[in-house]
Amino acid sequence: MTRFLKWLSLSLAVLLPLTTEGAVSHDIPSLAQWGPYSKEYFGISHIADLRSGIQVEFCLVPGAYRRNVKVPCALWESDVHPWSVSADMRHITYRQEIEWKDRVFVDATYHIIDDRQVLLEARCVNRTDLLQNISLQLAVRKSGGSPEQWTPEIKQGEGWFTVRYPEVDATYGVVWDYPMSEVRQWRCAKLEQLMPRKVHDHVFKDMKGDRKGHYTANFLRPVVLRPQSDTTVRMVIFCGEEIPGTSPGMTERKGNDGSGKDGKAERPSPLGVQLLQATLLTNIVYPIDAFGEPIRHFCPGKNWNSLYTWDCGFIGWAMAEIDPGRGYEIIRQYTTAPEEEAPFVHHGTPLATQILAIGDVWERGGCDMEQLREIYPRLKRFYDYMTGPRFRKPSGLLETWNIFYNSGGWDDYPPQWALRPQKELRSRTTPMVSTSYYIRCAKILRLFATHLEASAKGKGKKPFTTDIKQFDADIAAMSKGILDNAWDAGTGYFGYVEHNPAGSPERIYKTEGGVNFNMGLDGVTPLVAGIADDAQREALLRHIFTKGELWSDCGITAVDQRAPYYRKDGYWNGTVWMPHQMILWKTMLDLGRPDLARQIADTALENWERECEDSYNCYEHFMIETGRGGGWNNFSGLSSPILNWHFAYHEPGTVSTGFGTLVTNATWSGDKSSVELTLRFDRDLIGKEVAIVACLAGGPVCRPVKATQKPLTLKIQ
Repeated sequence: MTRFLKWLSLSLAVLLPLTTEGAVSHDIPSLAQWGPYSKEYFGISHIADLRSGIQVEFCLVPGAYRRNVKVPCALWESDVHPWSVSADMRHITYRQEIEWKDRVFVDATYHIIDDRQVLLEARCVNRTDLLQNISLQLAVRKSGGSPEQWTPEIKQGEGWFTVRYPEVDATYGVVWDYPMSEVRQWRCAKLEQLMPRKVHDHVFKDMKGDRKGHYTANFLRPVVLRPQSDTTVRMVIFCGEEIPGTSPGMTERKGNDGSGKDGKAERPSPLGVQLLQATLLTNIVYPIDAFGEPIRHFCPGKNWNSLYTWDCGFIGWAMAEIDPGRGYEIIRQYTTAPEEEAPFVHHGTPLATQILAIGDVWERGGCDMEQLREIYPRLKRFYDYMTGPRFRKPSGLLETWNIFYNSGGWDDYPPQWALRPQKELRSRTTPMVSTSYYIRCAKILRLFATHLEASAKGKGKKPFTTDIKQFDADIAAMSKGILDNAWDAGTGYFGYVEHNPAGSPERIYKTEGGVNFNMGLDGVTPLVAGIADDAQREALLRHIFTKGELWSDCGITAVDQRAPYYRKDGYWNGTVWMPHQMILWKTMLDLGRPDLARQIADTALENWERECEDSYNCYEHFMIETGRGGGWNNFSGLSSPILNWHFAYHEPGTVSTGFGTLVTNATWSGDKSSVELTLRFDRDLIGKEVAIVACLAGGPVCRPVKATQKPLTLKIQ
């Protein structure tokens, strides 16, 4: 241990971001060379050259010795849970269950020491009253690059091995200090297919499968765990020609596994929040193609190792609570500069959630004024394209079906689903969500333009005046399209609007039985736009918060439970998701209804925590009848608002507002017992009451404020 501790103390505790000549413009530049970038396995990867599309991956495979192995696959429920990840992503822990639930398991923590070395601590825990034998295998492979160039040159000695791959100008290796070990090769594409079949092959060191890939792994066995004890085995993963002169060793503890009196590990945050942060920070993949260049990308889940526009707006939004600068980078990643052909990075639902998120990213300190001046025209370019003549009908309503089937992210939303096979009718029928959300985007950008205009005073220029006039006109035209054509007084919802072949609005889209097809979340989105009159607003609020309509025990569902097209077995229809609830939560603050905002947040947080305590999974949605989670098990995209709500009410130092309130300055007292704010308001809110939530050291405080034309200074304590 002495040599190891000396090595550790001399190692630079500095994590360098990966930079290359001619850096990729849509990458996340603050990320380091080491990270959880694999598309298939939970572990740690190293990227020597960002432009290559190649990474070298390491993953720990535990198992019950001579019984089974638990390959940490990221593409199905494989008894691995992202457990705890530090905000800077330098300490990454996975809980790898050998015997569920928490009877025999390994907490594998990858400590990134610097850009060359990672310390892996495998804490092996036995919470049973029996002796346990387990095994540990740390597997390494190259992914990406030319086909059939995966077999490395291998060198090995006592307690170490190195590999050098074709196409990679670097040597990688592992050092360990465990007396019973050997190095083996696995010749296969999928480790999870060959390794379980070879559990009982106790002699050979060269395991042959489909020969479409190659893994090198050490094999430490058996690690004997006494009853109610834990043992930590350490290894060093390195990149470089010099093998670290270290003996990491192991430690054993009897009757102490780090638990509190109640048997649960002590933690600073609720378990559900801890797990979601870990899931968010490990849902990152490489390479993803962006304009012909490989980038690193925070994805909704590794099952979707692709770009996804609206999900990633929510990811950046939540990331602003963890690492505001990285939140800004994620928002910026989906925008483009004027010299780029595409007006934004598009895949999937074409909603500009990046614009909805930018206010909180700015308030959290994710960008300064210079970066705000850079991101504003990029966000406006996104907005201009989506509200331009390609999508806006003469009625002022937006229709985006020709670039994606999904208007609001809700895959099986009834009217959207019914229109899908009716292409001609669909091209003439407009949902509410597109127009409503882009009205809100126009108001957000107008608010930022006003702030940027004010900051430019005295410089002899008014560069944002033209933009503000454009937003005024756009808001008026799109609002008129909704208010003149979409309100259905019979149901108290706004409806999809059918246009005739000449492009004029004609009727509300209804079922064959004559029922408004839009009794659901889309039908209340004009509330988000801030354009509903008093009677409409009260009708929509009743729908949202009446149990048995849109409200349920686990939150706001996508479809009114009284509607004839409501289903209990749908994907969105009959379930509760977080993203539109996040937008409605902000809207409640705009409306001066902090009680309703808190109802949304508390319900979501309580249900989330209950599910995570039971399953350790971060699910996509919750089923109304049971309140249980479902969908992808390590999901962070559209479930990420849980983090925003937790910070809003439980993390001192957080200020939350509606979309129409911009925090231009926040000065906190040293003990976070008070905060002084400078606020600017959207012009449509002037004279109306809005709500501000400040989480102080003593807890959250909600302050009603009347919006003013000029900036307002407010102290909350």
